[in-house]
Order: sequence, then C-alpha cells, then structure tokens
Amino acid sequence: MPEARADEPLPAASRSGAAVVELFTSEGCSSCPPADTVLARLATRPGVFALSFHVDYWDDLGWPDRFASAENTARQRTYARSMAARGLYTPQLVVGGTDAFVGSDGDHAETSVAHALATPASVRLVLHPRITTTPDAVVAYEASGAPPGAVLDVAVVERSVSTDVRAGESSGKTLHHANVVRSFVTSPLASPTGTVTLHLPPTLRREDADVIAYVQRPSGDGGGMPVLGAASARLDANE
Repeated sequence: MPEARADEPLPAASRSGAAVVELFTSEGCSSCPPADTVLARLATRPGVFALSFHVDYWDDLGWPDRFASAENTARQRTYARSMAARGLYTPQLVVGGTDAFVGSDGDHAETSVAHALATPASVRLVLHPRITTTPDAVVAYEASGAPPGAVLDVAVVERSVSTDVRAGESSGKTLHHANVVRSFVTSPLASPTGTVTLHLPPTLRREDADVIAYVQRPSGDGGGMPVLGAASARLDANE
C-alpha cells in the first residue's frame, strides 16, 4: 500500500483504476499461508487496496484464529450470494468485487489486479480518519460520482501481524499476515459526504493501522459487487 504523509489522506484518483483485493483466510487452514503470501505481495503495489478477512468456520477444528469473526464469514457469504456461488471455502480471493478464485493462484491474481487497475474508477473517494477518546475511530468521507444504491465499505486493517500456531493443521508454524481486517462497516451511501464510526479492538496496534474504504454497487444479477472507487489513509494521521 502506498505510504501516506501524516497530514494527507490517500484519495483514489477518479481517472485511474483501483484494485480492491479481499482475501478470505484462516490460521486453521493449512492451504492458506500461500494465499497470505500472495496478498502481502499485492499489498505493496500502488493502487492496490488489500484486505485479509479471517473467517471463523475453521475455529472448531483445532485452532481458534484470534482474528476470525462471524462478521468476516458473513462478508464472504454475501459475496457467495452475489455471485450465485454454492458454498464457502478458504483461501479465496475476490478482486474488484467481481472476480473470485482460489487465493493461492498468484497468476490469476496478477491478471485480475492488472485488469482492475486498467479500469478507470468512476467514484472519487477521500478519507479523513480521526481517533476519538473512546475505543472508536470516526472516518469522514467525500465520495463523488457514486450511483444510486451504492454502498460504502470501511475497514481498519493492521498492516503486519504474526502468529505462532500451536494446534490444528498449521501447528508449529509461524504465520505472517498483511492488512488484517480488525474492524469493518458497510453502510448505504446515501450522501456524497458523511461519517462512519468503527470500533477499535483493544489489541489493535494503532500505529500499524490503516483505514481502507471502497464504494461498491450490488449487481443483483450474479455479477458480484463491482468496486467503483477506493482510498486509504493512516489511522493515526490526525492524532
């Protein structure tokens, strides 16, 4: 992800493409570490907005993933419905809200990201995050060009974390994750300006956190949820 100046958000330029890459993964899944590596590599690219959603349906199989949540699983299930898919699996990558495939397929990921970057964004999005005195972050946004029915997704991600796994399929391994989603909110984009509040977990290292937001349009025809624009900013930029 591009570096942000402390006093400046990272807007998505309306004339260039933005590749939102969502990985659905689990520390309890032995097939997931290669996909984590793919996401970490993509996260360093200009114009790529990478997010790692840890799902909870592996948690009862030997190793409870500390980053997993039912909300992340619900997010993956929403994609499955929007694409008329039959079920859920890990690792899964979704690029641009429309292209879903096995997360460890680096060649497919490269092709899909290149296509997303070559498609001009139709929504210009600018973020202004602010940490409050409570365990929350308030993100003010400006979204110009969003069509009726669009939604705004806002995530707080922790850029780099590691876990020593002591049970389950990956027992004995140290797993490394990039841009782990620690808080996530989806809301209707009823106005081109507004604010979104996200709860920050007490274990979040705020100095290592970013806000990533993107606008989507549910297709309603099995075509997923196309991403129309994206932006990111350092969480602690305005502290």
